[in-house]
Amino acid sequence: MKTDIVNILIIDNSIAFTGAFKCALNEAMLLSHEHTFVFVIPGNSVLKPMLEEHGFTVYTLPMVEIRKSASVLLKYFPALYANTARLKKIIQKEGIDIVQVNDFYNQLGVALKRSGFKGKLFTYVRFLPSVMPGILRKMWLKAAAKHADKIIAVSDAVLEQLPIMPKTIRIYDPVQLSEVLPLRVTQSKNTVDILYLSNYIRGKGQDHALEAFALAYRQNNSLRLKFTGGDMGLEKNRLFRRELEDKAKQQGLPVTFATFNPNIEEEIKAADIVLNCSEAESFSMTCLETAFYGTALIATRCGGPEEIIEDGTTGLLVPVGDIHAIADALLTLANNPAEKEKMAEAGRAYVRTKFAPANFMRQFGTIINE
Repeated sequence: MKTDIVNILIIDNSIAFTGAFKCALNEAMLLSHEHTFVFVIPGNSVLKPMLEEHGFTVYTLPMVEIRKSASVLLKYFPALYANTARLKKIIQKEGIDIVQVNDFYNQLGVALKRSGFKGKLFTYVRFLPSVMPGILRKMWLKAAAKHADKIIAVSDAVLEQLPIMPKTIRIYDPVQLSEVLPLRVTQSKNTVDILYLSNYIRGKGQDHALEAFALAYRQNNSLRLKFTGGDMGLEKNRLFRRELEDKAKQQGLPVTFATFNPNIEEEIKAADIVLNCSEAESFSMTCLETAFYGTALIATRCGGPEEIIEDGTTGLLVPVGDIHAIADALLTLANNPAEKEKMAEAGRAYVRTKFAPANFMRQFGTIINE
């Protein structure tokens, strides 16, 4: 039975391109022929032109994220109250049926329900709850449990950390990717190119990757490492990148640092191995994209990647922070090109089946119709 057209408002906190935002955009693009999507993003976000290029209506609000800062806390609740009033006007103007909050720490959806919103509220959980501060985590989960119509975990790793109740479900984000470049062709060359694709954020694992690369490079000097990502306009991220650059320079390592490249397919297919050493991931669009485009993958057992990689078959999984295990995994793939390509091909087939758009559309259609 065909689902009636509904108007869905997605609230996303991202000020720059993130995995969470990409997942929301993928969803909207995949379902836009069936439903209408409207986005609300922070006023200082750089994402509005991108969304408008895809044909979506976009509103901006002066969002304030809660932090351990007295000045921020003083601003947070007045901003939440004011933005809720603004949202109610947007909802009325656009005839919104469903509000989707793109992560559970954003309390605008809860505030809307408390202020009388009669439509459905879908609350996504895109972080592993365990990485959030305990008091806030409990408060946010309690609010979602009371007010959300559905709490959507993006992986089983997330679902296991959520309260057990009928409204809590797992829906994998779909593989909504285009492929315009030819399949990777294994070439005979003098280097093994390793790509680390992530914004420069502490906890994303670039520091562990650099340490492991230094160990592996001592045993195989054909290795090359490239970091690609953005700093999201934050000084702390710029400082982290500079620290990595200084360490690589001091050790004389063949490491390059690049800014975010929107052509993810080009980056991944140019690499022989993609490495992800994150400390915690609720899912991992980077791992999913890597497998989709057919490049060998190494990732830490940090949550989401364990649902994307079958260890030893479609890639390699290593313990979080285990520098020697990461180095060994790099050498295993670098020194065994046939095995590396076999895993890459298996990963490509695996994710295209497990995370097929049809699976997402069926599950999301079900909760819309409930």
